[in-house]
Amino acid sequence: MNTEITIRQAEPNDAEALVKLFPALYRESDFLLLEHDEFNVSTEEEAKLIEQNRGSKSWVLFVAESENELVGFLGGNGGKTKRNRHTVQIAMAVLEKAQGNGIGRQLLQVFINWASKNHYHRIELTVVETNNKAVSLYQSMGFEPEGIKHNSLKVNGRYINEHYMAKFI
Repeated sequence: MNTEITIRQAEPNDAEALVKLFPALYRESDFLLLEHDEFNVSTEEEAKLIEQNRGSKSWVLFVAESENELVGFLGGNGGKTKRNRHTVQIAMAVLEKAQGNGIGRQLLQVFINWASKNHYHRIELTVVETNNKAVSLYQSMGFEPEGIKHNSLKVNGRYINEHYMAKFI
């Protein structure tokens, strides 16, 4: 896939494509939190969530689009209390067929710009310990490991660890 990629904030009219994208991502990866049959959000619910959070400074969803198809996302959810309002947690995934084209890097850069503009100081995430590509990408973008969540997920009957990582902006 060597086509042009557009990174933009999700719009309510992306809801149908998103409710197809999420299960596809969960089906092809053991590195994500949900399994493919656990995502039970309707198109209407997804559209409502995006609409309710339009313009929010504490919730954002960016999508990666290629040839009128959504191929990845990065979502961020900011802290809700005075003590953690400077922190935003992220989750990101890109379809296998679109990986290796810099989409993750583009999503992260757009998100970092958004977070900086919205006065965040800390971006944090967890990543499965064996997801070497993602760990390498995050480190190249300035994220540093902060610790390990031992046995935090159970995938295919096996407990696996996640790394805590963070970047300060």
